[in-house]
Amino acid sequence: MTSGSRLTPRQRILNLIEGRPVDRTPFCPAVYEHKAALIAVKPAEMCRDAGLFEKAILRELEVYEPDMLVVGCDVYNVEAESAGGRVFYPDSNDVPAILERVVHAGDDLSRLRLPDPLKSGRMPLHLEVGRRVQKKLGGERIVRGALSAPFSIACELAGPEQMLIALLDRSDWVKGFLSYCAEITKSYGQAFVERGLGLILFDSHASPPLTYPEIYRKIILEPTRRVVAHFRDRLGVPLVPYIIGGDTASLLEEILETGTNNILCDYKADLSHFVERLKKEPVLLRANLDPLFLMMETEEKIREKAGEVLSRGRRHPRFLMGTGILPYDIAPAKVVAVRAALEAAGGSG
Repeated sequence: MTSGSRLTPRQRILNLIEGRPVDRTPFCPAVYEHKAALIAVKPAEMCRDAGLFEKAILRELEVYEPDMLVVGCDVYNVEAESAGGRVFYPDSNDVPAILERVVHAGDDLSRLRLPDPLKSGRMPLHLEVGRRVQKKLGGERIVRGALSAPFSIACELAGPEQMLIALLDRSDWVKGFLSYCAEITKSYGQAFVERGLGLILFDSHASPPLTYPEIYRKIILEPTRRVVAHFRDRLGVPLVPYIIGGDTASLLEEILETGTNNILCDYKADLSHFVERLKKEPVLLRANLDPLFLMMETEEKIREKAGEVLSRGRRHPRFLMGTGILPYDIAPAKVVAVRAALEAAGGSG
């Protein structure tokens, strides 16, 4: 990269994947329900209307200029709803939530039917929104479909408490259930890829202390690894993030073994630990800023904090800056302040 040259957002990400210099650290804020606020509608309205959803994503692009976009709002509900779960859509600024669980530990798994991404629930809507946005933007920016990983789908279908109990006393049943959930993730993700979109895989139900390394390795790792391999090896997706919120330091080795090439260090975790462990690995490392800090502090303090995180994070050669999930009503200027800090810091070489 020559001095002063400006990369497109897609080039910036591809350079990181390939270990080449970038003109600045990429910015990937977690904009989900906050998308709706940017166009003055409720999350429950936006997430069921393709026109509003598209408008909100394009507004996000205009306001924040993120390096990658995500087609997602109430991320963990979509697959579960498409598989039969009932979702409550509040007439407020709150996020939709699963209302009724449809699977119980020990159920006959043969009765479960795989949702069709082209017909089931809101999957077709998300695919259409992604297609529209990618078509409008062309190739300059990666647009990603939000996916739930197998364990998180299972938790939404059966309930997190029931799944945690079943991990201990019905492990064989859980393995079968996760195999079913993995097929949902694979088919939905493949539909995004077939439309020229990228992917981002979420699994915060697997975050410690809800799970721990022994149980993750024994039961959750293998179906997750199969999903990641399907996308990276079979479909050739260049970037497959596997995102678990919270302090995942105790699971870091297991997360690496999934085969993902983009790992999150959330704001609750020790970034220096992640940098030292991962700086020689061919994986992108994203660090999140605390969304509560962004809500409460001044723009000046936000820029200072972003600079501090950046100084530690860029010891990893494939570093991204992100945020935790932004509240619906956060002031956009607070988020813009993070991006301003990245612009001021410039490139990696």
